[in-house]
Amino acid sequence: MIKTLQDAICQQLRQALPGVVVAFYPRLEEDIPHLPLLALEIAEFEPGDDAGIHQLALCPVLQARLVLDPTQPEAEADMPHMAARVALEIHRATNFGLPVTPARIRQIGPDDFKPQLDGYLVWLIEWVHQLDAGVEADLTLSQAEQDWMFTPPGAGNAL
Repeated sequence: MIKTLQDAICQQLRQALPGVVVAFYPRLEEDIPHLPLLALEIAEFEPGDDAGIHQLALCPVLQARLVLDPTQPEAEADMPHMAARVALEIHRATNFGLPVTPARIRQIGPDDFKPQLDGYLVWLIEWVHQLDAGVEADLTLSQAEQDWMFTPPGAGNAL
């Protein structure tokens, strides 16, 4: 469900924001090849409201960092309008066609949190959804994740 949500968010925002590169977890250590960029990530999970149906209710805290070139004319003046447009598209998409609660915008504003983005103009749009992730198939671990999680300390497979 989490990967499906990420894919749906990317697809919807790419369609709604032509000319903006939209990606989950882009490699920010390298030069950013094209601006504007909307860098998406799941920052954390908060516990959701337990409906008593034997599923784990999670609220992924999603963050979108809108990145602009500060040397472009009017970049600082354009940023609040562009960030509001991103938030509007997230709000319009509601649940991105998935069984999650509607998007709840929590924050829109300047962001200096990512040192990889120093020198760029960056605003953060943060929102949450609630989803029920308790279905076993939704949280299937890869073999590498299973090996890492279920290997006793000192038994090899050190990272």
